[in-house]
Amino acid sequence: MKKYFIAIAVATLAVSCQKIQPEGNKSIIKMEPNETNYMDLEQKSSNEKASHSEASNEEVNIDLNGQAIKAFKGGLEDSVVSFLKSGAYNTDTEDQLKNQWFNFDQINFKVGSADQLLSGQQQIQNLAAVLKAYPNAKIKVGGYTDKTGDETANEALSQKRADFIKSELTKAGVGAQVVSAEGYGSKFAKVPATASNEERASDRKMAIRFTK
Repeated sequence: MKKYFIAIAVATLAVSCQKIQPEGNKSIIKMEPNETNYMDLEQKSSNEKASHSEASNEEVNIDLNGQAIKAFKGGLEDSVVSFLKSGAYNTDTEDQLKNQWFNFDQINFKVGSADQLLSGQQQIQNLAAVLKAYPNAKIKVGGYTDKTGDETANEALSQKRADFIKSELTKAGVGAQVVSAEGYGSKFAKVPATASNEERASDRKMAIRFTK
């Protein structure tokens, strides 16, 4: 009898395991998309670091030789000041400087406009303060678009936006340090025109680089 009851118990346990196993497999399968998304986020973070524009939501005081401006940690102002304090501007060649762009992370133009900002005026003023603190530093402004639309129109819009940033910096008193402004249109865009608007946003940007 004991052997009989043991056999029944073993059989019941085996049936229970068979019922649980498919559900467990489903849980593993559900995790796979999340893991892929996580990798996508990691890749995005890596790309942002390469363009010196990984701003956080943490506002910090950035020292400008005794004066301070408020900006976001890892943002344009923070990255630019760190670069200048490192002494790299004085030692790098023009060719090296050409490969180091710093993206505005607060600039947001009204759709289709080249002179109406929805946000970012304070960042322009902060950049002007940085340049005043480092009067020997000179910059170039660059404007970029995504791959959608007519390329001639894209180049014209990006040029006008770059000119606008240069003009605003000139009004702030640092025009002599803004050597030039250039609109590149979609020349350096990496995301296909067929991608979503959110994905293409990384190609629509304003940036600066240092020059001699």
